[in-house]
Amino acid sequence: MSLLGFLDQLIGGQALGDHLSAAVNDLIEREHVTRSEAYHRITEQADTGDPAVIAATRQTWVRRVDVDPEEAPVRRLYVLERTESGIVVAYLDTDPHAAGVYLGPNGLKSEHQALDDHFTGAETEFGTDLLELYELESWEPFEFLLPTVGGIGNVRPKGARKS
Repeated sequence: MSLLGFLDQLIGGQALGDHLSAAVNDLIEREHVTRSEAYHRITEQADTGDPAVIAATRQTWVRRVDVDPEEAPVRRLYVLERTESGIVVAYLDTDPHAAGVYLGPNGLKSEHQALDDHFTGAETEFGTDLLELYELESWEPFEFLLPTVGGIGNVRPKGARKS
């Protein structure tokens, strides 16, 4: 299965389409390319797993098995925020021998405190290239990006007869 197929199963076509469309619009604005060229580049990058395209708020990334723990001492990262320059992540799980990784009781900024329901470590901002050492494990898109029951088209209007 392609990565786009995996992402579609993970968050659904609507949320994935909205995410990729935002990346397309950003590329058009930054590089002044045509819409078709932007769609081609973004979908190709997403299908190869480019974190610059895929990284988004509310994702959990797990360290790839082929990555040395010395190179990436944090096993799992949670993306708190996607910024113009990178990502703000919280450490979910670190290796016990990891030197120099701060694991305070709660190192989150005040604007991220509401998201702190399961974090064990501090938050830090990195470039998206950090995620090349990791694989996407889960993605919890904001509820307004998910299709509603009424939007699926299988809801019978009130009072309508069964067919």
